[in-house]
Amino acid sequence: MNAERPPRPVVFTDLAASWPALGSRPWHSREYLLARTFAGRRLVPVELGRSYVDEHWGQALVPFGQFLARHVVPDPSAEVAYLAQHDLFRQIPSLRHDVSIPDFCWAATRTTSPYVPLDEPLLNAWFGPAGTITPLHTDGYHNLLVQVVGTKYVRLYAPWTDGLRPRGVENGVDMSNTSALDLGVLEGWDDPPASVDDEDMRRARAQLADAEYWECVLGEGDALLIPMGWWHYVRSLSVSFSVSFWWD
Repeated sequence: MNAERPPRPVVFTDLAASWPALGSRPWHSREYLLARTFAGRRLVPVELGRSYVDEHWGQALVPFGQFLARHVVPDPSAEVAYLAQHDLFRQIPSLRHDVSIPDFCWAATRTTSPYVPLDEPLLNAWFGPAGTITPLHTDGYHNLLVQVVGTKYVRLYAPWTDGLRPRGVENGVDMSNTSALDLGVLEGWDDPPASVDDEDMRRARAQLADAEYWECVLGEGDALLIPMGWWHYVRSLSVSFSVSFWWD
């Protein structure tokens, strides 16, 4: 990455088009995924609720088959569930052979992560139904987000953007990498919680009105480079399976 120019987001179309996960070992196949998870008996961690900053958000360990049947193919009575930021490939190594680490995830950069240095790229899986979100936040590493199944909307703001309201320490947890602004609510995609009044919504919308942002929709095989420190909001537009690669 050029040290004289701050890195910017880049979309790579069809970067993963040759992955087995999009071909001979298809992740869009319910039967294939069940076969790789011992007929769905493997336990996986899922987030329960719309967003990890919502009041009633929680976590649970559930059999993969149950997650698939009740949440990915949604049961109207079931709450929203998201297999998010999970090292699925360490848990189920056979799935690791379905994806490839892009070469530039090994590239040296001139930026310094605030977190523990990585000896190799860190892979995480993101799997869930339409409407699952990751709220506006930053990562402490460079991130390559690759879309394997379905489509995702991503909005990005530069690190120097004013008015994004970083959170502070909440219940002993440093949440400063996450914005207090709920983009889904502000854009009218989600219902506002009862605790948010109209005046607060008006102020929040005014803060964002002049903020420059980048946005894209990732289709199957596409990838988005999210440079370290860039704010980003992610929303699944359909059943979605993605892989993120963090590196520094």
